[in-house]
Amino acid sequence: MPSTLRYLAAEVLRPLPLSALAWLMPRDPIGFYYHTVGERQLPYVRHLNACKTPRQFESDLEFLSRNYRPVSYADIEHGRSRVRDRRARVIVTFDDGLRECCGVVRTLLLKHGIPAIFFVTTDFLDNRRLFYKHKVSLCVEEYLRLARVDQLSARKDLSAILNVPIRRTSSVIAILKGLKASDEDRLDAVCARLGVDPDAFLRAATPYLSSAEVLSLATDGFTIGAHGRSHVSLAAMTPEEAEADIVDSCTRVGRLIGSASVPYAFPFNGRGVSAALLRKVREKHPEVGLFFDTQGMGVDNADVINRIGVEGPRLRGVISVPTALRRAYVTELKRVVMGPRTRNARKAGDGAPLDL
Repeated sequence: MPSTLRYLAAEVLRPLPLSALAWLMPRDPIGFYYHTVGERQLPYVRHLNACKTPRQFESDLEFLSRNYRPVSYADIEHGRSRVRDRRARVIVTFDDGLRECCGVVRTLLLKHGIPAIFFVTTDFLDNRRLFYKHKVSLCVEEYLRLARVDQLSARKDLSAILNVPIRRTSSVIAILKGLKASDEDRLDAVCARLGVDPDAFLRAATPYLSSAEVLSLATDGFTIGAHGRSHVSLAAMTPEEAEADIVDSCTRVGRLIGSASVPYAFPFNGRGVSAALLRKVREKHPEVGLFFDTQGMGVDNADVINRIGVEGPRLRGVISVPTALRRAYVTELKRVVMGPRTRNARKAGDGAPLDL
């Protein structure tokens, strides 16, 4: 019955124009998050989420400029408005601190005069460490390059390493993508089996921003935020560990760019982190700014700004901003009308397209 009602709700909401959805569910500001932009799909990102081309990203910026009021983090933090404009405010953000942010992304943002926040994972700065999810994508890439007979041999070895039967290529991909930060020792063994050398990759590809590039972005007027120390979900930590991750990463970013307060974007999402803890952290530590989550149009508390993902899973491809907005509005309206979503349905909150 709940699934039937959700379907009916989606059918009723589907034809409504964005302006009507915005009237039914007013949000200000509206956040959007990306990871990278490039002409080609990067091997360490390719099997995690789709990457928009510069033209697609520029199309997003043009749409936002026409229909919304792009603002900076300072505008949101202090609630100030420099111009009289009835359009809803939007904030553009990038997670993980990938190197392309200082190239094509910065160029297009400056071209269109649009502010942005770049959330950097502090342990990855200067290419000191490779994100475990990026290791996963590289492993999938190397496995798919193998000849069929070699894939069969690899599956047998991976079954032993991961202690789970693996009989098909689809299972290899699903199991690798399901690994967590706590599985990194086994993931490193998978890397060794498939010929992925994280340290050599970091030296050759330099996938992350350097400290000098971060300073350059800050000099251009962009906001630099923290995205955790090593991109581990706060829900997997004790409250004390979560507080330390937030405070330490914000402090390190603040020292680098000379800022007294730094916003923090939850790695993955903020589920499982209590509003009381977030409030306590901000009260105790003035260096911690506002929090940013990935729950679309959801509203939890005054300390958190939610954002909409516009890249999408690799197999579904990129999502246009109007489509992402519509899905976010409909998802939140259904949640309000029908109650909390199930665990499976919540997966769409991480930027995955919904089947509406």
